[in-house]
Amino acid sequence: MDWKSPFIVYRITENGKLQEVFHANDLKDAKYWLSYIAEPGDVLCKTPAHPNYKEQSGLPEYWSHKLHSGQPSRDKSAWDNMAKEKNCDATFPNEQFIDSNK
Repeated sequence: MDWKSPFIVYRITENGKLQEVFHANDLKDAKYWLSYIAEPGDVLCKTPAHPNYKEQSGLPEYWSHKLHSGQPSRDKSAWDNMAKEKNCDATFPNEQFIDSNK
């Protein structure tokens, strides 16, 4: 499992998969991207590369997501419901696939 970025934003694709769309080295950049560039349903996660990562699984931790209203939210159950509506199982990848920002 190779994690380089402490924050990753994922988007649910048309086929229900999670696709990396942005990497950030700090929370400020991650929040900016989520607020101004992300699409509704995009989810910001803290990865094992983050110094305060606490999960034992080695998978990214949910941080927040963008609502249809355009506002960010930290309600994981609401994001889980959005993912379910798009036929996504909401299981985060176990490694980082893209090395740099798009």
